[in-house]
Amino acid sequence: MFVLAVICMASNGSFAQDTTTSVTNGLQLAKEKKYEAAIAVFDRCIKNSPKNSDIYFYLGNAYLDLLQFEKSLAQFSTCISYDPSYTDAYYNRASCYFQLKNYTLAYQDYTKVIELATNTTYAYYLRGNCSYKLGKLDAALVDYEAALKENQEAHEIESALANAYFSMENYEKALIHYDRAIQLNNTFSDYYFNRAITEYNLGFPEDACADFRNARDLGDLEVEGYIKELCH
Repeated sequence: MFVLAVICMASNGSFAQDTTTSVTNGLQLAKEKKYEAAIAVFDRCIKNSPKNSDIYFYLGNAYLDLLQFEKSLAQFSTCISYDPSYTDAYYNRASCYFQLKNYTLAYQDYTKVIELATNTTYAYYLRGNCSYKLGKLDAALVDYEAALKENQEAHEIESALANAYFSMENYEKALIHYDRAIQLNNTFSDYYFNRAITEYNLGFPEDACADFRNARDLGDLEVEGYIKELCH
């Protein structure tokens, strides 16, 4: 998400206006998905305003859109060095760390977002995902519950809770949350597939087979093997 800030870093009014115009052009290029062109613009802006945290943030976003996580991470880190309260930079840097499988540092950045932000639903959810990846299932549950408390209509949080309970072999609670996830959004084949596996573990083969077929109908062709092996 791009947030256009008013840029007034230079003492010369004309110079500041030129920089602002260039940044606006760079943001427009990024909006048009011309990310490499946007990067070139932002690089020039940084030469003119080397301590402007916003420009580093925009540059980081452009690299992030290109899936160049290392370069993106470096820009967000520079942004934070100039403005330690730049919430969105922590949020996006955490995304880079997560993609690079550095879940500990991603967790730390999401924690910073929670400290700084007012709307923390997805920061809790994403921090929970870090804990899940680190095998800290109890911590993941705490964060998922905190996220769900703020937004009870988020199907992805219900699914994440279900996955955590499934990993803990608490299939009864996993089933409750898979049910809720599907009630909120019945278009995801993996929700049905995961519920089917849960139902099978609970001794409900007919329900499991129905959900395997639901998953297949939503495009999961790999589920055919389960149907052939487990369903008659």
